[in-house]
Amino acid sequence: MKRISQILLFLVSSSAFSQTQFNIQLTAPAFEKDSLLLAPPPTSRNIISVYSLNLNADQKNVKSIGNSKGALIKIQPQDNTISGNIPCPMPMIMMGPKEDKKGFQQSKMFFIENGNLKIQVADKNLTLVIPPDAAINTDYKKLKEYLQQADEKLRPFEQNNPADLENKEKLLKTYIKKNPESYPAFWEIIDVFSKYGFHKNYLTDLPLFSKKIKASSCFKDFEKILILENSTNVGGNFPEIDFGSERKITKATFSDYKITLVDYWSTSCKPCIKELPELVKLYEKYKDKGVNFISVADDKTQQRMDLANKIFKENNVTWKSYFDTTKEFTRKLNAGGYPLFIIVDRSGKIVSKELGGQETLDAVIEKHLK
Repeated sequence: MKRISQILLFLVSSSAFSQTQFNIQLTAPAFEKDSLLLAPPPTSRNIISVYSLNLNADQKNVKSIGNSKGALIKIQPQDNTISGNIPCPMPMIMMGPKEDKKGFQQSKMFFIENGNLKIQVADKNLTLVIPPDAAINTDYKKLKEYLQQADEKLRPFEQNNPADLENKEKLLKTYIKKNPESYPAFWEIIDVFSKYGFHKNYLTDLPLFSKKIKASSCFKDFEKILILENSTNVGGNFPEIDFGSERKITKATFSDYKITLVDYWSTSCKPCIKELPELVKLYEKYKDKGVNFISVADDKTQQRMDLANKIFKENNVTWKSYFDTTKEFTRKLNAGGYPLFIIVDRSGKIVSKELGGQETLDAVIEKHLK
């Protein structure tokens, strides 16, 4: 599978820590009388919860969207001011309509940082011009140049060579040691985790940052995500999940089978639905060899649940399925994207956890059966 359906879970992160005041002066003549969207870059694994954009009131042409994760800006002929506060300097992108009005395009990533920041949208392709005195954006440019060769070997939201990921992590660690106050380096760890998955070394990289960065709510919120991910990754125990109405996944759920495949999906995930017939074939292949399947759908409205049941009926799905109406699955397993496949042994220990990668499931199941 080369595409992973991502979900952006709009959770409000903590704001009890110091805030960064910002004032963006935006000029975008190519989009005059149109609108641009200021938003976080595409994320997975619940990273959206680290973002928080608190806009000042009475900005007539600026509207907060996505539970304070972004802003919609009605572009005026002169300067367009967007002001407010954020828990720490954070990366964003600009999104706007394509020239033919068919779909949207996005700019390269940049950082909202403390104080005044002048940004010019130079053309219809959303080319951004940021002044060289923007310190954090300059640091970000320096970091990406340093990581360029490592980045060129990696493909976001796909399976990658572990050696290439290890190489990038080592380079990033070296950069952090030399630049412990680098917010771009901190967010690079977040970006790598979101795009490529968990690595235990991220937990040893975090303490290398300065006290200032570690005091921010961005740092604390992300650290909690990593700790949760570590405890429910390979080698950890699958937590007890209560779906309500006495429907649960417990340790006993796994005891009668050699291994159990837990499939987390949604009716909004097109790849999940498209590849469901292949998942059914896989179940038929292994169901008499001590392998159990369980599905958990991230659908909560009755309409969506009815649709999920219809999809399963049409594809002759016979294994047990649940709906994450209590959000316990999402919360306890940091399930921030789908399809998410978790393989659990009979003792309840997680032996594999992959976001996407259905094409490797057969080999993974065969490996753990042996």
